[in-house]
Amino acid sequence: MEKRKLVTPDDMKTALKDLGVRKGQAIMVHTSLSSLGYVCGGAQSVIEALLESVGDEGTIMMPTQSWKDPVSKKFRLI
Repeated sequence: MEKRKLVTPDDMKTALKDLGVRKGQAIMVHTSLSSLGYVCGGAQSVIEALLESVGDEGTIMMPTQSWKDPVSKKFRLI
């Protein structure tokens, strides 16, 4: 069985700072939570670390993928 690294919120904040993330920046985040290791506090801790890193004036963008057509046939005009 593979051992996964334990990642704390402080680890995430330090890593983001080391990557150059600063208050007021706009950042785009795309990741698989499991690729980070075992995150203490789960997804909520990741979001909080990101929010704290960019501050109130910063922007966090997270792309989402929808593999199904979100528009049903009855709403299509063509």
